[in-house]
Amino acid sequence: MNMHLRLYIFLFSIIGATVTLNAQKKKLSSGAFSKYDKVFRGNIDTIKFPDYTEGPHFFWIDSKMVRMQYVDHDRKENKISIREKRIKIKKDSVLIKGLKGDSNKYWLLKNDYPLQKAEFKGVKKIIAIGDVHGEYHTMINLLKNNGVIDEDLNWSWDDGHLVFIGDIFDRGNKVTESLYLIKKLQRQAKENKGRVHLILGNHEVMVLMDDSRYVAPKYKQMCKKLMINYPRFFKRDTELGRWLRSLNSIVKINDLIFVHGGLSPDLVKRNLSLEKINKDIRESLNTINEQTKEELMKTIYFPENPLWYRGYFMKTRNYPIISNRELSMVLNYFKISKIFIGHTEVESIRFLHDHKIGAINVPMGYENIKPQILFVENGCFYRCFIDGSKELIL
Repeated sequence: MNMHLRLYIFLFSIIGATVTLNAQKKKLSSGAFSKYDKVFRGNIDTIKFPDYTEGPHFFWIDSKMVRMQYVDHDRKENKISIREKRIKIKKDSVLIKGLKGDSNKYWLLKNDYPLQKAEFKGVKKIIAIGDVHGEYHTMINLLKNNGVIDEDLNWSWDDGHLVFIGDIFDRGNKVTESLYLIKKLQRQAKENKGRVHLILGNHEVMVLMDDSRYVAPKYKQMCKKLMINYPRFFKRDTELGRWLRSLNSIVKINDLIFVHGGLSPDLVKRNLSLEKINKDIRESLNTINEQTKEELMKTIYFPENPLWYRGYFMKTRNYPIISNRELSMVLNYFKISKIFIGHTEVESIRFLHDHKIGAINVPMGYENIKPQILFVENGCFYRCFIDGSKELIL
């Protein structure tokens, strides 16, 4: 074999390895699709977005006055303008009509939102939906075609429980619309003896802690033109910010737990209860009880915390893949049979670790993957599709 032939073989082997690696990256990498992992680094000023209206956003001036604000984008001029109105608030809660061009109505609560219950028993039917990431239209089609909401986007699922597993924020262009719909459904469901649970994901916490790396280019461009940071729309003086800070990070329904990242053995070693975890994460988002970043990383957002944990899928430099013994210890500690998670993306809803872990984060914005939601009834588990069809998983 001459030197040139050896060189060609070597080069082809390198190219083959590179192609194989790239093929893997198009599927699963560090628990997420590479398309979703990317942070936009292009020139947002060169992107021509269509006309849009962002909002409304409500900023509380004091306990009696709120500023209602819309941001309008004009594609032709590539300019941003602001419409706003000041509204006097006389009652503890009030229903506000949208301004011209917005037919929606918005409930505002004068005082802080009450802390939500995190444990429920005797629930007959549950639907859980993975990370939405601003994919509003896919989300509503999944909910409409599976009977959760009607054509007018109102609750139509009686006493059922609907769980959003976290990560409504980032990557997609319809974050605000998604949040308002979930907020509305939460109130409507409760009026019908049902429940809507939005549990916090790592992307909610990131935005609430002023980290906007993964914000969609639409919002990046808008905020640059406005000369503000995106998290400003979700501070403690905003209606959405106050509501988000009242939410749980873990919900237990019957003998099932729903959490964004997962429950690690470290939680058991730290002797952390469900109530303690929810309380600690909520307080970490409260500026009144603000801790330093170092303190938060040690006490609340340690590597195996419930919002970022990926130990059911892979090992990291901080922890190994969970063992059967460790998983049994976690299940016994929290008195549950299964844990359902988002955060780590899968191509189809599936069970792991002898049906003890349910992975439900099927990406909504990935063209080759069918969006799915989980349906639980009478001890059976189904994956439901955007056309309303369903198939038994377990």
